[in-house]
Amino acid sequence: MILLLDIGNTRAKYVVLEKGIRSPIKVIENTSFNKDSLDEHFTGIKKVILASVAKEEITDTVKSWCVDNIIAFQRVYSEKQKGVVYSAYDVPEQLGVDRWLTLIASHVLFPNTNVLIVDAGTATTIDVLSASGCHQGGWILAGVATLFESVLANTTKVLATNTKQASLSFGRNTSDNVNNACWAATVGAIHHALMQAELENFKIEKVLLTGGNAKVLQSLLRLESIVIDDLVFQGLQAYDEK
Repeated sequence: MILLLDIGNTRAKYVVLEKGIRSPIKVIENTSFNKDSLDEHFTGIKKVILASVAKEEITDTVKSWCVDNIIAFQRVYSEKQKGVVYSAYDVPEQLGVDRWLTLIASHVLFPNTNVLIVDAGTATTIDVLSASGCHQGGWILAGVATLFESVLANTTKVLATNTKQASLSFGRNTSDNVNNACWAATVGAIHHALMQAELENFKIEKVLLTGGNAKVLQSLLRLESIVIDDLVFQGLQAYDEK
């Protein structure tokens, strides 16, 4: 069995890969990472493939655990090229590794297709990948919850409650005004990305959504799109060198 591990700033997500089949995504808090918890959670693992944006101490703990248990360890970094997929960044290492993995996975799933990839979580990232596998660049904006919190943190007289309800309608109270605007800004950015791609001579053929807000965004977009919850893990799986 292979452990595919995606470590974020506060928590990690993981799947177990066995005979080419991925398990459902599970979550573990970063504060839970120690050798005892790794022993408890992960038995029968023969290899770990890891991507991380967290503090190096967590990666070091996982690597040390692998050494102690004679488990193969591989860390994935953003790079200029993997196969036919090329990064648009002049300094490839500066592209978030999660974004890089979604590019890899998108080309594996939809080769010869111009793809728009939206990863909607704490931040919302938008990337364009050409049919030939060349990353055309993208955008990073605050995620829906982060947008909401930013408005309240930077104003003194805007008092609002996060309703947790997604809507694009015009609000008739301050809470709805702020909540709905956050969703509208995100949906608007995606629609504008489609127009911008066409201006740059890339007619988008597939829109892929991933991340915690993916399903809600899909309901608001009013365009054909595909939600792929484990897109990052499909990218990690591509690094399983046979």
